[in-house]
Amino acid sequence: MSHIPVSNTPSPTSATNVHAAWGHFHAVIRWIKQDQTQFGLQVFVRASAALLAGYIAAATLACLLTQILPMSRFENTLTANMLAFLFYAIAIIYAFCVRKTWHAWRDLTLFSLLCFALLKVCGQ
Repeated sequence: MSHIPVSNTPSPTSATNVHAAWGHFHAVIRWIKQDQTQFGLQVFVRASAALLAGYIAAATLACLLTQILPMSRFENTLTANMLAFLFYAIAIIYAFCVRKTWHAWRDLTLFSLLCFALLKVCGQ
C-alpha cells in the first residue's frame, strides 16, 4: 500500500496555463492604459525624481558650498547644510512644476553633475 494520493482529475495542461497567463497579461495592459493609472504613474515618477534626484543634487550642493564658502569650517558646514535643505525643498517643488516628467530627472541630474564637477575643480 503506497502513501501517494491518487487523483482522478486530469492535471491542467500547459496550454491552459499559457491561456490564463495571457489573460492576466491583457488585464494588466488594460489597467495600465487607464487614465487614472497613467496619472498615478506620472505622480510616482515625479515624486521619485523629487526625492532621489533632488536629494542627490542637494547633497552635492552642500559639499560644494562647504568647500567654497569663505568662513570657518564649522560655519561652512552649518550654512551649507541649511542652504541644502532650502534647495531640497525647491527641488521638490520644481519636480512637480516642469511640463514633462523626464525634465525633472534631467535638470536635477545635470545640476548634480555640475556641482560635482565644480567640487572636483575646487580640490575635493
